[in-house]
Amino acid sequence: MIKDDKEMDGSALFNKTLNKDIPIPLYLQLKEFLMELITNHGDQAFLLPSEAQLCEHFQISRSTVRQTMGELTSEGLISRQKGRGTVTLPQKINQNFLYVLESFNEEMKGKGLIPHTKVLSCSLEKASPAVAHVLDLPENDQIIQLVRLRGVDNEPMVLVITCLPASRYGLESIINEDFSQVSLYKVMEEKYLVSIVSTRRTIEVKIAGDFESKHLNIPIHSPLQYIETVACTDGGVPVEFSRASYRGDLSRFMIEVKRKRI
Repeated sequence: MIKDDKEMDGSALFNKTLNKDIPIPLYLQLKEFLMELITNHGDQAFLLPSEAQLCEHFQISRSTVRQTMGELTSEGLISRQKGRGTVTLPQKINQNFLYVLESFNEEMKGKGLIPHTKVLSCSLEKASPAVAHVLDLPENDQIIQLVRLRGVDNEPMVLVITCLPASRYGLESIINEDFSQVSLYKVMEEKYLVSIVSTRRTIEVKIAGDFESKHLNIPIHSPLQYIETVACTDGGVPVEFSRASYRGDLSRFMIEVKRKRI
């Protein structure tokens, strides 16, 4: 449900004033005000004040307001809808994936969201040279390749391709599990006694191709947060190599950094 601008707490915005005596650009000050308003309303979508209202209250030009709105649009916070006005969009989901060893389902449930997983394929394949190298396998050795589409509240969020060494720990029979219903890490630990204790993750920005566009329901060339993960047992043996493509408009990641003792 979308609230109109009369129902939202517009007074919080219109009690603010821009400081024209400091070097911070006016459009950036206005942007901070609007971001604060959007954050305070959580996931509740609502209509923002019109450009004319913002110009009149803050005594600024329409070009200044449009610069602000343009940046908020490009950052996926608002959407301009013809004949309706400017509407806020659902906020990105904060994920601790980069520094907490936790399954996708556990993390999403912990945030009060409803996760879902669709298995696109699960098959035995020959390891490519790159995958064999990462998993420390002989070239052309067999791997289990699991391709999943994961999301929350019926919205696709991430496309994950996972490779496991079929010849280790009896993992070849894991192909029979229903990973739309069960956690990969939980099955590995409880049925195969494989405990993952450490991971190495690499993150970069990529753009969506045909495959990602189709399954993540986004336009081709949309930005993706691409993360490669190598997971190891307590003996340092690699047992998982995954490539995850997250929708850039729905996800953001938290990285916790601690100072090294001198």
